[in-house]
Amino acid sequence: MRVFWSLLLVLAAIGAWFAFSQPAERPKPPQVDASAIEAPAPTPATPTATPADASDTPAASPSAPAADLLGDALASALFPATATNAPTRPPVATDTRSPAEITRRIDARTLELDGRFRVIGNGSPDDPYRISWELLTSASTFIDPAQKALTPPPWVRALEGSYIEISAYYSTAVRVPSTKHLLLTFNRWDGCCIGLPPTAFDAIDTTLATALDMRGEHLFRYGTFRGRLVVDPFLAGAYLLGLYRLEDASFVMR
Repeated sequence: MRVFWSLLLVLAAIGAWFAFSQPAERPKPPQVDASAIEAPAPTPATPTATPADASDTPAASPSAPAADLLGDALASALFPATATNAPTRPPVATDTRSPAEITRRIDARTLELDGRFRVIGNGSPDDPYRISWELLTSASTFIDPAQKALTPPPWVRALEGSYIEISAYYSTAVRVPSTKHLLLTFNRWDGCCIGLPPTAFDAIDTTLATALDMRGEHLFRYGTFRGRLVVDPFLAGAYLLGLYRLEDASFVMR
């Protein structure tokens, strides 16, 4: 009897081992009948409101050309006074007095202009007026092209066409060995990047009678010049680029 149960237990163990050692068979997915699936009903489209009249719809304004936008940006950068937030200049009062009204002769070679500027000389090529930059720059409070004020004060007009002598820094537009064209300035300036750029009131556009040798000169040059003074506003639109010219000029000394 023990042998029988022993054999039965052995067979049961072998059968259990065989059953559990085999991989379980995966169930097959249920077969779905495609014909039994109903397609969803289409959703009705929402009607889009359209204007009753196409003319009622405002047309889109075309964008400004890129060139115009670039031009406006350059104008604002080059001429800050055109900006809407730029401070406005006080109204300019024109001095309508004649040069004779503000001229007083002190002696044979000395004039007093407007009671504050002393000028020595006779205004001739051999005895020019010795004038100061203070006299020339004083015109800045009387001239503003934006306000249509272009009349220099009478003490400046008194020098128109006369020969003057003035000391100034001088520079050229480009580096040249010699030149007949100079820019005289009140402030030190190298003509490009170093120093204080001039305004129309502290600079004189100068044409020399004979060429000036520029070789071996330092970056900043200073000297005394003589010539015939021309007072003539030079404009570019509403901007004053120049006021004084010195013609038939000569270099006196460094």
